[in-house]
Amino acid sequence: MSIVVRRLLALAFAFVPCAALAAPATLLPIQDFVRRGELSNPSLSPDGQLLAVAVRSTDDDGNNRYQLAVLHLPDLKPLSRLDMARRNVPGQVVWVSNTRLVVALAYESAWLDVPQMTGELVALDYDGSHKTTLYSLGARGKSIHSQDMPRGSASIAGMPEPRNGHLYVNLRPMPTGSFTMYDTHSSLVYDVDSSSGRAELMGKIDKGDMNFVMHDGVARFAYGSPDAGSTIVTYARDDKDQPWRQMPASITGKALIPQRISSDGKLLWSVYSASGGPEALVASKLDGSDRKVLASDSFSAVGNVLWAPHDGAPYAVALGTGRPHFRYLDESPLAQVHKALSDKFPDEVIDIAGRSDDGMILLIHAYSDRDPGTYALFDRHSMNLRPLFQVEPWIKPAQMAERRPIRFKASDGMELDGYLTLPTDGAKTHPLVLLPHGGPIGVADGWNYDPDAQFLASRGYLVLQVNYRGSAGRGMTFQHDGYKHFGDRIQHDLIDGVHWAIDQGHADKARICVYGGSFGGYSSLMTPILAPGLFKCAIDYAGVSDWTIGMDHSDTSHFAAGQTYFADAIGDKDAARAISPLYQLDKFNVPVLIAHGEADPRVPFRNATALRSALDKAGKPYVWLSKPKEGHGFYSEKDRLDLYQHMQDFLGKYLGG
Repeated sequence: MSIVVRRLLALAFAFVPCAALAAPATLLPIQDFVRRGELSNPSLSPDGQLLAVAVRSTDDDGNNRYQLAVLHLPDLKPLSRLDMARRNVPGQVVWVSNTRLVVALAYESAWLDVPQMTGELVALDYDGSHKTTLYSLGARGKSIHSQDMPRGSASIAGMPEPRNGHLYVNLRPMPTGSFTMYDTHSSLVYDVDSSSGRAELMGKIDKGDMNFVMHDGVARFAYGSPDAGSTIVTYARDDKDQPWRQMPASITGKALIPQRISSDGKLLWSVYSASGGPEALVASKLDGSDRKVLASDSFSAVGNVLWAPHDGAPYAVALGTGRPHFRYLDESPLAQVHKALSDKFPDEVIDIAGRSDDGMILLIHAYSDRDPGTYALFDRHSMNLRPLFQVEPWIKPAQMAERRPIRFKASDGMELDGYLTLPTDGAKTHPLVLLPHGGPIGVADGWNYDPDAQFLASRGYLVLQVNYRGSAGRGMTFQHDGYKHFGDRIQHDLIDGVHWAIDQGHADKARICVYGGSFGGYSSLMTPILAPGLFKCAIDYAGVSDWTIGMDHSDTSHFAAGQTYFADAIGDKDAARAISPLYQLDKFNVPVLIAHGEADPRVPFRNATALRSALDKAGKPYVWLSKPKEGHGFYSEKDRLDLYQHMQDFLGKYLGG
């Protein structure tokens, strides 16, 4: 360990300590917070000699164009570039051998800034040759190799180790007579040869939305939530000829999610919760017996787990709430390297984003609350750390605001966590913007660079984010506590957070606004109704004003699992109306900025138009911003810039700052 530390202390790296630079003397440009990096999604070849990376450029009309580039290491010499079709993005990139890679394509849709996977898979050699479409629903029958796979949506599930040119592909078959994969009643996993396209069925289970754990070419476990997320079920079998058997509740508890089987086939590592509390990392026999807890916490579920190569053991784990701090499970060389890097760069979280098959070359991703991230190569042979690229090089961490993890008690005694992003001006008290996350179920804010929060903090606003009931990271019970409480308990968790910030002396109680997107936009309308006089304004971004609109017209309403979700999470239409802001506007008495994409499939645009009409009828003030080509959120930089400019003007008018 001492040798590792001594050599790392001598490294020169591209991280600048936050204390080394002063806070910005002038207002940072809005453009800095809406721009996207040119390089993303790097993937390291098995021999550590090549790097694939997504490259973004902008054409004369402001549209994004993407390429997949392959670079030689360590000199970063370009070897090939593959142009993507318009609005196609390299969503996931994996190397299946030293010279061949597979790309899962994504589509650049306005989904709160997240491209959506298309279910299409393409394979090619590192030099761009021998390009093969492994799976495509839209082009089936047109030189598609894996035509024996049924119609559906494919995703990369993993690869054999060591890599041999094959990959595992999960397939969600499209039911007969249906036009959506969301209603699938079965799950399949294939071993696909990336050169020939030959697909061999490795496992099938007559349950939808399941994932598989492979070992020695056999699908040994299947797990998932076929009932729209209400429960997690786990199935097992000993060999490929056996039928699946559901593991008993006495073994699985409320959740047992298999992660990996040891190389000798004797140990199973899982994420486990006996009673619905925060999930722990455990090791057991393959039948779930002789369970041993490796990492757990009474408040937080296990988050990121780092694994040794070739079905090796976990060597480090971080919890899912607060600032990530890794706990080391052994003193292996990989654990020593990770700890030494973390000690060397204490302001950053060090993640292992990839590795060579022998584990000697590591792709490092370092990020923080103020830093969108830097990628680097670490060579364990030479103990050399070489920076590759910064995700957003124009962002200067020392100019960004601290994102401080917090915990507080809600009014009913439940302990909650969240984050305060504090302006850099040194003042004790600031105007506050409450920023609820979307979802709401199974989503959480974390300790990372958040452009919304950083933009608002750069304008002098304290930003409060609360992981309310229903959020991820606290276990199934906490997550289920959000069901049937969209309009009351979740909103009171947010309001309680605001009162906590006031009581702590952080927030100016006379200058508070709420801004959120999607479910956060709903909360932006609902919290002023439930806490009259607390808020001075609201910003509703792609938010729900009437839940019955989504029940009838959203994409979620078009498939059975979505209908089940509405029923479980909200109830019937009477319950939906009872928690819809549109029917309570007599209690909504703050000016509101309404921003919505006119092509939004998830929260249909009529949520915004119905709200506007009702506000007009009531004579209540609002500012309107809609974009005809945007969907669930604004994707283009031009439109995002317009949104932020509107927000800046709106908040300046009602809060100052």
